Amino acid sequence: MRKSDLTPEELRKIELLQKKRNENLIKRFILDQTEAKIKNKYSDKELDQELEKRQLTSTTVYDLWKIKGIDSKLLRTPAEYEAIFTQDYYQEIYRLNGWTYKGPIAQKPWKVGKYTNEIIYYRFSHEVLPFLRIINPFIIPGVRKFKHHQYLAPGARIELSKFISQAVDLMKMCNDWNEFRIKYCKMYDVPYQLKFSF
Repeated sequence: MRKSDLTPEELRKIELLQKKRNENLIKRFILDQTEAKIKNKYSDKELDQELEKRQLTSTTVYDLWKIKGIDSKLLRTPAEYEAIFTQDYYQEIYRLNGWTYKGPIAQKPWKVGKYTNEIIYYRFSHEVLPFLRIINPFIIPGVRKFKHHQYLAPGARIELSKFISQAVDLMKMCNDWNEFRIKYCKMYDVPYQLKFSF
């Protein structure tokens, strides 16, 4: 973990704030998962789903494992760290953004994490990234105890490696980040927003 210039008291306050944000993230995730279109508003099935939603909003994170199929993608405890994201991946991100590359990259700008979520983790089913954010929350803003990929099940880690490889291959054919994002997101049906210049 990176060293901080903050005092212990400042760190404690930031950790409390982050804990509150993480709790709100859990509640929002649960509500998003249960707010699908309602067909028969007053049917027993719909009332049962509403009851389940209310029970889930008052549960702990680990009760969320009841969500269908999440066990096939994610682990309950993190695996040992193993480098999955290649230096090639980071070099290409730097090149496409016009950033100076000075050898092996350990600490990266915050945008790299945002880009990785957008082009890599969004390719998994829609609940994977929000769930990773819940089970692997920030300790302080921008710093997590583990890497997200440490929580991926073996099959999902293989998929992750494939996603990274496909991204690097396409990056090498592009001249800038915007060109890459548009081509990549269209190719793999990943949502994206165009960059606006004012």
